[in-house]
Amino acid sequence: MRSKYYFKFIILFIVVLSLFKAQSQYTEPLNFQHIQEGMSQSSATVLLEDNFGFIWIGTRNGLNRYDGKDFEIYSKSLDGKTGLNHEYIVALYEDGQNIIIGTNEGLSLYNRSLNIITPYPFKNEGTSIKNVVFETIVKKDGMLWLGAESMGLYRYDVKTGELKHFPPPNEHVNLENPRLNKVVKIEILDSERILVVFTYNTMIMNFDMEIISDIKETDEIITSIEKTKNTYLLGSGMGSLYKLIINGNSTFISKEKDVSPGFAIRSLEKNLDNELWIGTENNGLYIYSNDLEIIRHIQYSVKRPNSLSGDSIWSLLCTRNGTMWIAPYKSGLNIYDKDFFKFQHINSDPFNPKSLSNKLVNCFIEDKKGNLWIGTDGGGIDYWNRSLDTFDNYSLKDKTLNSNVVLSILQTKEDELWAGTWTHGIAVLNTNTKKFKVLTAENSFLKSNIIIDLLKDKKGRIWIVNYFSGVQVYDPATNTHENITLKSEIDKTDINSLYQIFEDNQGNIWIGTLNSGLFKLTENNETWSSTHYHTNNSLSNRFINAIIQDNKNTIWVGTQGGLNKYLPETDSFLSITKSDGLKNDAIKGIIDDKDKHLWLSTENGIIRYNTQTGETINYDVGDGLQSKEFIASSSITTSKGEYIFGGINGFNIFTSSDVEKQKDKLTLFVSGLKIFNKPVLPNDDFKVLKKDISQVDSLTFNYEQSVINIDFKALTFRHPESVNYAFYLEGFEKDWNYVGNKPSATYTNLNPGEYTLKIKSTNSDGVWIDNEKDLFITITPPYWQTWWFKFLMIALILLLFYIAHHIKLRNIKKNQRRLELNVAQRTKELEFQKNKLIEAASNLESKNEEIQRFTYAVSHDLKSPLNNIKGLASLIPIEIPVKEYPNVEEYLNLINISCTNMNELILDITEIARLGKVENKNELLKTNEILDLSRNLIKSKLKKENITLNIADNLPDIFGDRNRIIQVFGNFLDNAVKYMGDQPNPLISVDYEDNGETNSFLIRDNGLGMNERALKKLFTPFERFHENIKGTGLGLYMVKQIAVTHGGTIIAESEGEGKGTTFKLILPKAKIAAQLAKISLTS
Repeated sequence: MRSKYYFKFIILFIVVLSLFKAQSQYTEPLNFQHIQEGMSQSSATVLLEDNFGFIWIGTRNGLNRYDGKDFEIYSKSLDGKTGLNHEYIVALYEDGQNIIIGTNEGLSLYNRSLNIITPYPFKNEGTSIKNVVFETIVKKDGMLWLGAESMGLYRYDVKTGELKHFPPPNEHVNLENPRLNKVVKIEILDSERILVVFTYNTMIMNFDMEIISDIKETDEIITSIEKTKNTYLLGSGMGSLYKLIINGNSTFISKEKDVSPGFAIRSLEKNLDNELWIGTENNGLYIYSNDLEIIRHIQYSVKRPNSLSGDSIWSLLCTRNGTMWIAPYKSGLNIYDKDFFKFQHINSDPFNPKSLSNKLVNCFIEDKKGNLWIGTDGGGIDYWNRSLDTFDNYSLKDKTLNSNVVLSILQTKEDELWAGTWTHGIAVLNTNTKKFKVLTAENSFLKSNIIIDLLKDKKGRIWIVNYFSGVQVYDPATNTHENITLKSEIDKTDINSLYQIFEDNQGNIWIGTLNSGLFKLTENNETWSSTHYHTNNSLSNRFINAIIQDNKNTIWVGTQGGLNKYLPETDSFLSITKSDGLKNDAIKGIIDDKDKHLWLSTENGIIRYNTQTGETINYDVGDGLQSKEFIASSSITTSKGEYIFGGINGFNIFTSSDVEKQKDKLTLFVSGLKIFNKPVLPNDDFKVLKKDISQVDSLTFNYEQSVINIDFKALTFRHPESVNYAFYLEGFEKDWNYVGNKPSATYTNLNPGEYTLKIKSTNSDGVWIDNEKDLFITITPPYWQTWWFKFLMIALILLLFYIAHHIKLRNIKKNQRRLELNVAQRTKELEFQKNKLIEAASNLESKNEEIQRFTYAVSHDLKSPLNNIKGLASLIPIEIPVKEYPNVEEYLNLINISCTNMNELILDITEIARLGKVENKNELLKTNEILDLSRNLIKSKLKKENITLNIADNLPDIFGDRNRIIQVFGNFLDNAVKYMGDQPNPLISVDYEDNGETNSFLIRDNGLGMNERALKKLFTPFERFHENIKGTGLGLYMVKQIAVTHGGTIIAESEGEGKGTTFKLILPKAKIAAQLAKISLTS
C-alpha cells in the first residue's frame, strides 16, 4: 500500500517537473514575414535562390522571380515557342547562367541573357521524353540526370542527345498511384557513382546506371537532405525521420525520430546554424538541433499575425545570408529573417497564460533579481521572471480596488510595492505574501483616487502625483504628509492637473503637468520654492510626457510638441522639433544610453538622437516595434543595460548593439528600360538590346531616341521599401540626384556623346554603402555629325575648291589671252583718244585764258567810261544850279545808282572768273572771331532794322581761306538783313550741328522765306526773287562755289514764304580738312 502511494507520488513529481520544465523552456515565437500579393498563385511548390540572389518560386500556375519588391511572372506558352511547357512547376535547377524547369509536361529552359523561357532543346533520342514529368534534376559533366515522377531515372547526354533509361524497381511499382514510384533524390557521389533515392528504394549506381547496392524501404520516402558527407536524412510519409549512411558501396538506413507521427514530412532544410527545419503536411514546422533534439514546434496561430500562415509546408529554402523561406500550401510565402525585426517584441498571447496579461503597458520597475514589475492598462500588475521567461499576473479587481488600470509603480521597500491606479487609489502589494492593502481618498490622506505617478526621493519621502488634485509628499519615517500647491506664473491660479514627476541629482523635484508646462521645486529649510516653465519662456509645449537627467547631468524634457534641453546658465530650455530633424514631436519616453545618444519613444516610432551632432536614426514597425505609438513615461533601463519602452501593443526590449544599423552590401541591377515610355526588350524594333537589360553593362541609342527611362533596384528582401537611391549621369551632370525609394532615371534630348550612369543605394537600414554600379551610355550622332560624314564633306569641299580653282585658272588664262588682245586694241584707241584730249585740253586752256583776259579787259574798259560817267554826273550839281531844275537832282541820283550797280556787277563777274584759279590760303580759323567781325560790318544795319543777332558760343573752328570765309558769312548775314521783311521781332541766329566728319553751320532768320520753286533755283546765277530788293543775283552762287572749293556745300531750307530761311554751310571738320590738305600736299 505504501509502495502504491510512493509510486503515485513519483508520477505526480515527474508530471510537475515536466510542467515546470515546459514552462522554463517557453521561448518567444518566431515572427515571419508574409508574402502573397503579386504571386501568380498562392501555393508555392518549389523554391530556388539563383547565383544572382533572385528567389524563384514555382507554383501550380506559373513561375515567379522575386527581387524583394516585385514579382516577374512567367506563364505557359501560347505559341509553343516562348513560355513554359505547362503552368504547374515541380522542379528548378540552376545550370550555369540558365535555369532548367521541371513542369507537368516536360522540361523548360530559362535563358537569362534574353529573359525568356523556351521548351528544353532535346535532340535525337531526347525528344522522346519531352513531355515526361521530372521532379529531380541534376547536371554533371554534360550529363543531365532526371528523376521522373513515375517512370524512373533518365540520363541524357546534352551534346549527343543519347538517352538512357532506368525504370523504377518492379517490386515496388504502384500501378494505382504511379506517383509513388518517383525519384526523390539524385546525388553525384564522385566521378563514378550516383545515389538515387526512390520512394521505396535507395540505390548506388555507376554512371552506366548499373546497380552497385540497393536498400528497400518500408516507409514512403518523400524528401531528403544531406546531413554531413555520406550521411543523409530522409523524411517519410508517416512523419518519421530516417538516417541514410553510405559506407563505400554499402548503404544503411535507420529510423532516427518520429517527428510528426501521422503527418507526412514534405520538406527538409538546414539553416546556417546547422539546425534542421522540417516541414510537415498539416502539422506545421519543426526545428531540430544538429543532434536532432527538438528546439521548437511552430504552427499557424489565428491570434498571431506574424505566425506561420499555414501548416502544410511544401518547400523550404535557406538562402546564402541565412534567411529561411517557407512555402505553406495555399498561403503564399513566409520568410524568417532573424535580423528583420531588430527589436524584441513582448506581447500578450491569449493562448499562453504565462504571457503578458494586457497589451497596454503603462509602467515598469526592476527588482534586485533583475525581474520586472509591469503595470498594465486593464490587466493589473504583471511580474516578468526573466530567467523562466514567464509572466505572473496580479489582478486588482478581486482586491477590493476593482481597477486593473495601473498608471504607476514604486518599490517603497524591499518587500513592498505601491501601484497607483485609475480611480481606485494606491494598491500596496507585499511581494512576499502577495497580499494587497488599499489606500484611497476615503480611508487615507490621499486627495484623489487617480494616482498618475509615484516617486521616492533621496530622503525616503514618497511623492504622490494626483491626476487632478495636485501633489502630496508622504514621509514614512514620521507618518506625516504635506500638500504642495503649484501656482501658474501666468495667471497665479492653482495648477492641479499633474502628469509626471522626477528628482534630479541635486534633489530638485521636477513636475510635469497635463497642460500647464513644467515646475521645478527647490527645497530650502524645509520649504519649497517653485519655478514655472511654460511656452511663454522657452518650453516648446505645455503637455509634459517624460523627464530625465542624462549621464552629463543635463535635464531633458519630452513634451507633446518636441524635445527640450535645459540650459542652467540661462534657466531656460532649448527646443528640438521636427524642424530640427525629429521624425515626430510627441516625445513619450526618454532613455539615456550613457554615451551620446537619447532614445526617444514617440507617437510614430522610436528615434535615436545624437546629443552632440543632432543626427537622428528612425525605427518603425518594420523594425519590430510593438506599434508606432508608445505610452508616456513607459520606459526603463534595466540593470543589464537593456532599454524597454511600453506601448499600445506590448513592449519592446533591446540594446544599442541589437538595433545597430547594418552595413550589409546590396547588389544593384538594372531592371527596366523604356524609350518614349515604351518597354524595350531584346531584339525588338528599337534595336537597342541584344540581351536582357539586367545582363548588359552598356547601352547605345541613336539621336532620335531622345526620351530614355532607366529603372534599377537593389536586390534585398529585408525592408526594400527602406532602401534609398541616388544616381547621376557623368558627362551631363555633376551632382547626385537623391530620389528616395523611387529608383528610376529619365533623360531627354541628350547630345551625341558618351556618358556613364552611376547608381548607388543605401541598405535596408538607410546606410549609404559602397555598391556603386556604372552603366555606360552612348548616344550616336545623326549621320551629318559623324566623323566619316564630316571627313567626306571636307574631302568634297576640298575637291570642289580644287575644281573651282582649276576652272578659275583656266578661265584666267583664257581671259588673259583675250584681255591681251583687247588691251592691245584699246591701247591704240586710248592713245588716239589721249592725243585728242590733250589737243582739246590745250585748246580749252587757251580759250579759258582768252576768256579770262577778255573778262579783265571788258571789266577795265567798262570801269573807265563808267567812272567817267559817274564823275561827270557829280560835276553837274556844281556847274548847274539844280534847284532851278527840279528833275535834274532825281536824274543824277538814278545815274549814280545805276553806275554803282553796274560796278558791283562787274566786280562779281571778275570774282567769279577768279574762283578756282586762285589757290585758297587755308589756315585754322576761329569761327566766332569771323562772325564777330561780320557782325561789326553790319552793326548799323542791325541797329537800323532793330534785328537781334544771336551767335552761339564755342562754334567749331574752320580750316579755310580767311577772306573767303568772311565773304561767305558776310553774304549770309547781309542777305538775312535784306530779306527780313516787316517782322515784329526780327531775329537772326547762328549755331552748328556735329555730323561726325563734318560740321553744319546754321544761319537762321525769321524773314520773308521762300517757296519751293525759289529754293530749287536759289544758287543759279542772276536769279532774283524779290524785285524790290537790290542785288545782282550772283552772291549765293558765289558763296556756294567758295564752299565747294573748301570741300563743302550749302543747303537752303524754308517752310514757305513768310516763315524764314535756314542756310546750312557744311564743311569738313578743321582737323580732317587739315589732314586732307597735308595728304594732298604729300601726294
